[in-house]
Amino acid sequence: CLNGTTTMILTGMEGNLDGTECDGVSFEEALGAAKKMGIVEEDESLDVDGYDAAVKLRALLVVLCDYKISIPSMDEIPRDSIRNITREDIRRAYANGRKKYRLVASAKLIDSDANNSPTSDHSTTKKWEASVQLLLLPPSDPLYNLSGTDASVQFCTDVLGPVAVVSSNPTLVDTA
Repeated sequence: CLNGTTTMILTGMEGNLDGTECDGVSFEEALGAAKKMGIVEEDESLDVDGYDAAVKLRALLVVLCDYKISIPSMDEIPRDSIRNITREDIRRAYANGRKKYRLVASAKLIDSDANNSPTSDHSTTKKWEASVQLLLLPPSDPLYNLSGTDASVQFCTDVLGPVAVVSSNPTLVDTA
């Protein structure tokens, strides 16, 4: 969850999921509250349609990775939107396994054929496969408890396993 604005909107829509009344707000109300806080991009679609998360994901890949590894262009990163999620969707997901929606930017390093032609030497190269997806997360997921403007990045390492870094209620300067 690289975009705190979408986390803010989704948790505003969640409200108190354990309560008997649905006290979460609509998408439009949650977006309005985020705008009043000053955390929404001037073009709100950059946040709610996953573009901002994709930009941050791509920037991380560029900074952290070997230059020989292919990094997807922005056009090659599929992006989900949160704009069609409803309070009812959120309540239903929570009632069915206590799951929560989060907009998750992820990348996976994969082997790709260096040349898909029959005459290639069958060598492989590495490339990143990236996406921004609206996912239903179980309570065991490290991103599950993000709330408000929280943002997080998780690295899956070969020695330590998954390592998560969380920015709790970052300021406007922290998220830029």
